Amino acid sequence: MKIMITGIGGVGGYIASILCMHYPQVTLIARGERKNALLRDGLRLYSDLLGTHCFHPAVTDTPAAAGVQDVLFVCVKNPSLAEALQALQPCIGAHTVICCIMNGVSYAQIAAQIFPHVPLVETCIYITSAYEADYAIRQRGKYAHLYLGAATDVPHRQVLQLLQHNGLKCTATPAIQQEIWCKYILNCAYNVSTAYFKSDVAYIFSSPRRQNEFRLLLQEAAAVGRGLGIDLPCSIEETIYNRVAAQKDKTVTSSLARDIRQGRAGELETFSGYIVKTAAALGIPVPYSRKYYTTLQEYCRTGA
Repeated sequence: MKIMITGIGGVGGYIASILCMHYPQVTLIARGERKNALLRDGLRLYSDLLGTHCFHPAVTDTPAAAGVQDVLFVCVKNPSLAEALQALQPCIGAHTVICCIMNGVSYAQIAAQIFPHVPLVETCIYITSAYEADYAIRQRGKYAHLYLGAATDVPHRQVLQLLQHNGLKCTATPAIQQEIWCKYILNCAYNVSTAYFKSDVAYIFSSPRRQNEFRLLLQEAAAVGRGLGIDLPCSIEETIYNRVAAQKDKTVTSSLARDIRQGRAGELETFSGYIVKTAAALGIPVPYSRKYYTTLQEYCRTGA
């Protein structure tokens, strides 16, 4: 079984670590300083779930050099997806499967446009994991849960079997679009508000006004999902809000907040941009999402 992972950030690095624990033929795609760090120091994992580990898989910045793969795990951020997929073209064979472990709700359409005949496994992951300044992976908390489409065919069963190990609970579900949207609605408030305030969740929930706006961001994202015909539970906004409110460790922030603080747009368009533009096309008012999006765009322009 030949396995390749592209996007060795917080999520991709954790997925790669689990795969390296159990399979010998794993190749990581990385470039620049990240590639140098992986070659020099290995893939280092500091995990509340799995402990401390260091792996030394193959690392390359040229996917073609690794040849055809059985499973390609794509864990890049959305703005890099098309370029990352095109680079994987030489690694696609007659039986190759692509599994995207990403944020957002539009990656499947992009993947299908580039590789219309390659089986795609869609997923939704809940995990707190990030890479540090030296590119080591830090996973926090005792929760890492991956949802993927129902394992009714060979590609889905294959991915489920590869990932179902200690440190990652995997659940196959026929309602994967619903799961993806539930996670997306959370991110449209969680990522966006922590980026907007350049803060952690504790700061958001320390103010009744900020709490209320967090709830309104959830409601607006859910309204867009329903406007697109996604079958969402009627109380999904309150369910997500209550889950975050009850979260014991609120000192966590988001990847978007980290990007914005460093002057990068990151996945701003994946969250705020998509909601605002889709809402406009559907005629759904989203004043708070628009306010946050406009301010975050200004942060990116000015570096303020």
